[in-house]
Amino acid sequence: MSRAARIVAALAGLATAAFGPVAIGASYYVVQSGADAWTVIDPQGVETLSNEGPVRRAWAVRVQRNIMTGEVPVPGYVRTLSEYDCGANLVRWTEFTAFSRTGATLVSQRNPNPEWNPPTNASDIYNAFRLVCRRSGGGGSVVSAESVAKVVISLMAAWDPPPPTLAAGGDKRRPARAKAAPPGGAAAKTIPPKATVSNLKPATR
Repeated sequence: MSRAARIVAALAGLATAAFGPVAIGASYYVVQSGADAWTVIDPQGVETLSNEGPVRRAWAVRVQRNIMTGEVPVPGYVRTLSEYDCGANLVRWTEFTAFSRTGATLVSQRNPNPEWNPPTNASDIYNAFRLVCRRSGGGGSVVSAESVAKVVISLMAAWDPPPPTLAAGGDKRRPARAKAAPPGGAAAKTIPPKATVSNLKPATR
């Protein structure tokens, strides 16, 4: 099964929960925001700032197959808080935090100069704006899950390689027992490079 098919299957599995005899969980918007990236938005978390007219605030989670800029994919996600001026068609991000697949914080930053910009400079920003401001044509899918974390985990799992399978009539001998490696040897865990602001991209800049 191709990677795209596995992602579609993951979304379909989440969506079926909404149509079962007992619907458990909330609904979330999932929008593809790149060849290897998806943006998740909780519509129940959209906040209206009454003191600033038609301005709304919402969190968006961008799930990326490669959170770093290296050649070896390092899955992760970026959680960004943005404000959307639905009357003036503008958006600005105020803070973001990038996480590894295990949930470890890679980098966190507040926007020192949150300027308003048109939401057309990136597909994820544009689609998030249309969803938050309830415009037609926002695209994406609506899935049901227990939490945003469940959606994020399912999307990242869809990028995992398929498990190896043995061909019919293949070698059925018992595999050899692995030998313990010395400390710091070839089996030592490789630590990924430290994340910096320069090699991470927030979901809604």
